Amino acid sequence: MILTVTMNPSIDTRYTIDHLVVDDVNRVVPQKTAGGKGLNVSRVLCQLGDDVIATGLLGGHMGAFLADRMDDDGIPHDFVSIEGESRICIAVIHDGAQTEFLESGPTVSADELVRFDAKFNELVGTASCVTISGSLPAGIDVDYYVKLVEAAHAAGVPVLVDTSGASLDAILNAPVKPTLIKPNLSEICGLLGANYTPDDVAELEGLLASDERFAGISWVVVTMGAAGAVAFHDGRGYRVVTPAIKAVNATGSGDSTVAGFAHAIAAGMDDEDVLRWGNTCGKLNAMDPQTGHLVMSEWDSVFNSIEVKRL
Repeated sequence: MILTVTMNPSIDTRYTIDHLVVDDVNRVVPQKTAGGKGLNVSRVLCQLGDDVIATGLLGGHMGAFLADRMDDDGIPHDFVSIEGESRICIAVIHDGAQTEFLESGPTVSADELVRFDAKFNELVGTASCVTISGSLPAGIDVDYYVKLVEAAHAAGVPVLVDTSGASLDAILNAPVKPTLIKPNLSEICGLLGANYTPDDVAELEGLLASDERFAGISWVVVTMGAAGAVAFHDGRGYRVVTPAIKAVNATGSGDSTVAGFAHAIAAGMDDEDVLRWGNTCGKLNAMDPQTGHLVMSEWDSVFNSIEVKRL
C-alpha cells in the first residue's frame, strides 16, 4: 500500500471564461475537485492500479465535501477530522492566462496534531511507500515533515517529499533524510544560490555533490518542465530528455511525476524505469484537461520516447 499525506487539502474550484471582466459580474460554471498536491498524487496512483490510502487533515463542511469528492474519484482515505474548515482554492482560466485565489487553510491545534501523529504511525506500518506533498496549515511548525520522515524511516519505508520553502529547508537540515526530493529548477537554484539553466547540468551535479544538505538523500530529482529533468541517485547522475507534447493543463504535473516515482520505487524498479515512470506520468497529466489525471491511451508513445542518459 502507498500512503499519501496531504496536510492542507483544498476544494479546487476552476472557472473557465473567455474574458475576465473586472469590477463587474462574471457568470461561471464551476468544476470542483478534491485538491491538494497529495490528493493529485493519490488520484494518479489509483489510475495506475496501486493500492492507496490518502491521509491528512479534513475540517468542517468543506472537509466533508472533500471526502465525498474522494469517494467519487475512488480514492481510499483515512483522514483525521479537525475543527477548522478545510480551504477552497480558485483558479480562473481567462484571456489565455490563469489567475488563482488560494486560501491559507485552517489553524490546527496541538491536540489535533497529536491525533494525526497517531494516525500516521498506525498507517505507515502497513505501507510500502509514503509520499508527503504540499504546504502545512497554520498551527504546525515548519519542521513537522521531519517528524513524519523519521517515523517512515523507523518503519523501514521509503518516503518521497515534495514541498518547498521553510519546510524543505527543515528537511534538508535534518539528520534523517527522505528517500527522494523533487525540487524544480527554480527551487534548486534558490537553495544553491545559483542561476542554472538546463544546459548547466555538470555544474549542478558538482554543487549538489559538495553540499552537505543533500548527503543521505538517495534520490534528488530536479524537474525542468519541457526540458525534462536531471536526477542523482546514490552517486549516479542522469539526464532525462522528454518528448515534445501538446500541453493542455500542466497543473498537477509535478504531483503526477511524484506518483510515478512512488509507483516505481514501491515496485523495486531500476533507476532508468523509476525515471521513465515518473516523467511519463508528468507528461501524460499535462496532456489531460483534468488535474491529476493521465491520458493513458498515450502511455506507450510517451514512455518509449523518454531518453535516460548517464552523466
